[in-house]
Amino acid sequence: MKQTKTAWLAGLVLVAAAMWGGGCSSLTPEALEAGVAQARKLAGTAGIEERLAAVEERMAAGEKRDQLAYAFTWLTAEKAGITETVARDWLAGRTAPAEDESEEVATDVDAIDYASLKWKFGGVDGAKAALSSPRLSGLKAGTKSISYKWEQGLSDWGLSNGDAGALACLFVERSNGEIVGGKFDWVSTSRSSRGLENIFDGYSGWTLDGVPNPAKCYFVVLSSDGRKRSNIVGAEWKR
Repeated sequence: MKQTKTAWLAGLVLVAAAMWGGGCSSLTPEALEAGVAQARKLAGTAGIEERLAAVEERMAAGEKRDQLAYAFTWLTAEKAGITETVARDWLAGRTAPAEDESEEVATDVDAIDYASLKWKFGGVDGAKAALSSPRLSGLKAGTKSISYKWEQGLSDWGLSNGDAGALACLFVERSNGEIVGGKFDWVSTSRSSRGLENIFDGYSGWTLDGVPNPAKCYFVVLSSDGRKRSNIVGAEWKR
């Protein structure tokens, strides 16, 4: 008797889930059909038979709605030029890991395109230097010196706060739009300003010929081997 009641309850649970659970989506057709059959077998009453018939009608109607919805979706997609392959590729793109955006973000920290700098003075060519961790901000150019702020220092380059082991590089924009410059001094994280005497004195080929007054200027710190650099900061230079 106990086993019969258990089977009876199991069948009714399946039927109830279909009738009062807001639809058949949580049960497979096979599972629901098995529940219906079990309930019909154990119940044997006219009332239950009518309700089971209603459930079967709802199942059939639900299947038809699903089929119509599927057909309508793909018909609309095809008219819009969306094939199954395109849809699959789109879904793969939605679930794929995000691409590394470090390069795109990195270029945003520069005041100017690094590739536009012409390394003409100072005896060092840092044109191929890769952006590294040091970060500068707030460049100000005075008559005889520049000042700036370290957002992140040179520790990742193995340099202590007072170790002047990096190259201070300045670039100026000529009247023809060419941006020229290069190394003019050494620098450490402990220094937030540099004098420009070397530039005025013609250090290692430095000249301000063709540079208007005022002029745009740009400052960048380069590693001693020329392979790494800070971001570029810019200002107007009145001299």
